[in-house]
Amino acid sequence: MKILVTFAVRTEFAPWQRRRNFMRLPGDCPVFEAMIGGARVRAILTGMGQDHALGAARDAFADRPDICISTGLAGSLRSGHRPGDILAARLVSEAGEPVAVASHRELLAVAVDCGARQIEYLATSKRLVTKAEQKRQLASQAEAVDMESYTILVEAARCGVPAIAVRSISDSVDFDMPYDFEQALDASGQVRTMGVLKQVLRKPFGLPALLKLAHDSSSASRRLAGFLDAFVGTMADRLSPIEQNAVGVL
Repeated sequence: MKILVTFAVRTEFAPWQRRRNFMRLPGDCPVFEAMIGGARVRAILTGMGQDHALGAARDAFADRPDICISTGLAGSLRSGHRPGDILAARLVSEAGEPVAVASHRELLAVAVDCGARQIEYLATSKRLVTKAEQKRQLASQAEAVDMESYTILVEAARCGVPAIAVRSISDSVDFDMPYDFEQALDASGQVRTMGVLKQVLRKPFGLPALLKLAHDSSSASRRLAGFLDAFVGTMADRLSPIEQNAVGVL
C-alpha cells in the first residue's frame, strides 16, 4: 500500500519524522519516505496556503497513492476543542463557500477508532486566521480552520484517491496570534525564522504569546505523530484496497 501524507510546514512533520526515521528523497521538493508495516509512506511539505498545496498535490498524486491524509495543525473555532485535540473532519469546505468535499467514510471510521474526534466541518481559509474575533465569525460555518485541506481533498477526489482531513489543534478559539506569520513565509510557503524574529524585535510585547503558541504547537505536533502512527499502522495492515467514495465533492 502507498500512503501519501501532506503537511504544510516542517514543524508539523518534525516529531513524526524523528519517530519513524523518514528519509528525504532526492530533488528540490521536500518529500520524505519511510516504510511503516507493509506500507510505503510518503510525506510531503506543501507549504502554507492553497496555491502551494495545489502545486504540491498535483505532483504527489502523480505517484498514484492508495490513500491520502491531509494533516498538520489547525485553529479551533469552538471552545470545546483545545490545543492538542485531534480532529477528523467529515466535510471540508472553503471558508464562506457552500461546496464541500467529504473525507472517505472508512478512513473517517478508522481515524475515530485511533483516537480522533469526528467533526462535521473543517474550513479552509485563503488567509491565516489570526484573531479570536475572526475565529468567532467562522464558528457558524465550521469547528476548526486550516489553509490546505480543501485543496488537497479536491485534488484527491479528482484523481480518484480516497482521502481524509485530520488536524491537531494548535491554538484555541480565544487566542490572538501576536505576529503575521504570512509575512514571514519564503517562496515555498515555509516559515522563515528570521522573518518572525524581525517582527519580535519590532513588537517585543508579543513574545509571551509567541512562546505559548510555540509550546502548544509543539505539543500538538507530538500528539499528531502518535495518532499518525496508530492510523497509518492500522491502514498498513489492510489486505484489501480502500474504495473511493461514490461522491467526493458535495
